[in-house]
Amino acid sequence: MQAYRYPVQVHDMENTLLDLILLSEKRKNVILLLLEGPKDIETIKKALNASATAIQPQVKKLREQHLIVQEKNLYKLSEMGKIIAEKMKPLVNTLSVLEENKEYWADREMSKIPLFLLRRISELGHCTTIEPQIDHMFEMIPEYVKNAGMAKKLEAAIPYFHPLFPSFYLGIAEKGIPISIVLPESVLKRWVEDYREQTDKFLKMENAKLFVCTDCERIPAIVAADNFMIMALFPKNTVFDRKYIISFEPGALAWGKELYDCYEQRSEKIHDIDNYIPCNPKE
Repeated sequence: MQAYRYPVQVHDMENTLLDLILLSEKRKNVILLLLEGPKDIETIKKALNASATAIQPQVKKLREQHLIVQEKNLYKLSEMGKIIAEKMKPLVNTLSVLEENKEYWADREMSKIPLFLLRRISELGHCTTIEPQIDHMFEMIPEYVKNAGMAKKLEAAIPYFHPLFPSFYLGIAEKGIPISIVLPESVLKRWVEDYREQTDKFLKMENAKLFVCTDCERIPAIVAADNFMIMALFPKNTVFDRKYIISFEPGALAWGKELYDCYEQRSEKIHDIDNYIPCNPKE
């Protein structure tokens, strides 16, 4: 007697929702576009810079899989499509941020970024990398100087020493710009030992705040301003090279502000340098 065989369901890879979305850039973009709201075919074509012959077959496939629906001349996400699109958007944005500067992220220590912010790294949006030119290694990066000079508020956590920083940040404070700086203990000592006059002047200004953090070694260098965000992570296997990523997007500004706040919250505000470090720290 021949044994009864239950029918085996073989899932065609091309028919799974995952492949339906991820194997086509156009279908993925249509779903993300419709997350913004219903669109007609002409608007979809224009937004995706594609022809009707390129878009309509993809729209048809999405309709067949119940991810989008048509009402008169408008296409919109179905309830199932909305669920997928809302989960897909953060992943797509995260991949975009990491892919844009893949070599940078792969080579950097990211463990010092708090996990809740690391999970939201997609908020950085479009970033570019900047670094000092080989013949200007000991100067400040021009892009940073330019944008910091236009800021109306600036907050910075600086885990490394640079001889131009004390006078540079003092100059910003002297313009009346609200400025807050977090330094690791080792960097603060260098400021006091080598640039005590500038440090004292900085502390006496009402719009300037200086903090010391005892557990902020090798944290990302982060500058959060109202007009830009700039961040430098330590390389994994080489010395600190002052290679930064910079972004001007609103999400990046808010993200950078949160990162700065993490370090300020675990720091101590300095009111009088003599009460924190002896008058003659070199002795």
